[in-house]
Amino acid sequence: MKNKLKFSTQNLHVGLRKSEPTFGSVVTPIYPSSTFQFPTAKEGALRFSGKKKGLIYSRFTNPTVYALEKKLAAIENGERALATSSGMAAITLTLLHHLKHGDSIIAHKVIYGGAFEFIAHILPKFGVTVHMVNANNRAEVESKIDKTTKVIYFETPTNPLLEIVDIQKLAEIGKKHGITTIVDNMFAPPPIQYPLDMGIDIVIHSLTKYIGGHSDVIGGAIIGSHKTIDPIFFQSYIFFGPTMSPYTAYFIIRGISTLEVRIRQQEKNALAVAHFLEAHPQVERVFFPGLDSHPQRTLVKRQMNGTGSVLSFLIKGGYKAGEKLVNNVELIALAVSLGCVESLIEHPASMTHSELTSQERTKAGIDDALIRISVGLEDPEDLIYDLKQAFEKV
Repeated sequence: MKNKLKFSTQNLHVGLRKSEPTFGSVVTPIYPSSTFQFPTAKEGALRFSGKKKGLIYSRFTNPTVYALEKKLAAIENGERALATSSGMAAITLTLLHHLKHGDSIIAHKVIYGGAFEFIAHILPKFGVTVHMVNANNRAEVESKIDKTTKVIYFETPTNPLLEIVDIQKLAEIGKKHGITTIVDNMFAPPPIQYPLDMGIDIVIHSLTKYIGGHSDVIGGAIIGSHKTIDPIFFQSYIFFGPTMSPYTAYFIIRGISTLEVRIRQQEKNALAVAHFLEAHPQVERVFFPGLDSHPQRTLVKRQMNGTGSVLSFLIKGGYKAGEKLVNNVELIALAVSLGCVESLIEHPASMTHSELTSQERTKAGIDDALIRISVGLEDPEDLIYDLKQAFEKV
């Protein structure tokens, strides 16, 4: 079709083999082959040199994985995507590709714990200078820029405080100074947010979360233009080997097909739960982009087409009260991860952000009394009842 497909149609049809040659399968087949034949030695040489497209070896790509990559590029309005074995593989590969000894990186002070550990504690071992800043403070960001600065890295909404970072502002800073901008878009995937359209160079995802959506796969993605992604593929990806299994790709393709209908219902459910928590006497504060009380509600409306379904809140009584609450839910699962069809609850200070020191958590604003919930597809009345009975035991 000549017209641009709408989001849900695109999810179903981009990357699908129009005519599977043997049986005419209507879903993308799984190709478990590790290697692929060349018709001639010359053809093999052309493929290895990058002068001609074609399959070589499944560490490079695979028909099933490639179909997923086409879908991922399409939904983010990008030109090329690389599928990786995990979200952390996507983060580490991208940063290691862009940084070397003597370089520096600017990162927002509130990010996923694994990413924080890699950036703040591991990159310095390789001679990379790290600046953890308030990315919404333009003066602070630009004060850290010098000739060594190669990357600005952030996520929005942030994990676990649901703070909104101004994407367009950081993209402008990056372009002004010739710095690569990288955003983890896991908390607000399309159709909620499109960082590439706002000028960001590279988008990263943990496909385990909303895009996979069913708590049954681990995967990641790196998405952008050919100019930004092709060098990562040819110079780093095929040598680091963060390969995604074709079986994983198959499940994520299935997840993408229902992404929009899932996420829109989850947002409605999350708003109902957020309103309940905001009115509860044992809750000090709720963090959720969909609430009018969110201090950056204007920015939410400007750069997001939705809210996602993750929220967090401060429980009165501190760490012990939070521990009792999460130990007494019956329907909501006490588990990390997010964006999945089932609701999950966790305690960031002891779980997803335990890699941070207590001082680093304090600087990032992550209180020991903070609880994070990823709201799923259950009836919101049942989720609220579960939280009510858990609060009664605190």
